[in-house]
Amino acid sequence: MQTDGRMSKYWLPWLAGMPSETTIAICCMIMGGIFETFPKLRVCFAHGGGSFPFTLGRISHGFKVRPDLCALDNKADPKKYLGSFYTDSLVHDPRALKLLVDVIGENKVMLGTDYPFPLGEQEPGKLIDSMEEFDEDLKDQLKFGNALTFLNL
Repeated sequence: MQTDGRMSKYWLPWLAGMPSETTIAICCMIMGGIFETFPKLRVCFAHGGGSFPFTLGRISHGFKVRPDLCALDNKADPKKYLGSFYTDSLVHDPRALKLLVDVIGENKVMLGTDYPFPLGEQEPGKLIDSMEEFDEDLKDQLKFGNALTFLNL
């Protein structure tokens, strides 16, 4: 993660850099064919998947219009891999959490805490519990059910 130059101020490596790194990791695993090669691989990405849920349309479009640059190691549209990986829920914003669950899937988002770091949720699960549009079953799924499935418990 870059920490010098323009990233040296305003705590940018943690505010913008880490989510960007998460997005890059997701794109590299998809475009690099990792999910094709290892279809049973279970991965959970931190930071709510970074900007991936928000930029999926752009990523998919770029993949289609520039296959010479994006489809080198995998010919499948990145959207195909929704449901192939998990993210944590640590996004600190109700609109972002709604989008995350809508894009990644109700059964692929699990509670994230970032404990013991300062960007973590001080009360793990508080954001999930605050979501009026989520019923109790979905809240339980996000807080522990999806993690149990991920861990085969």
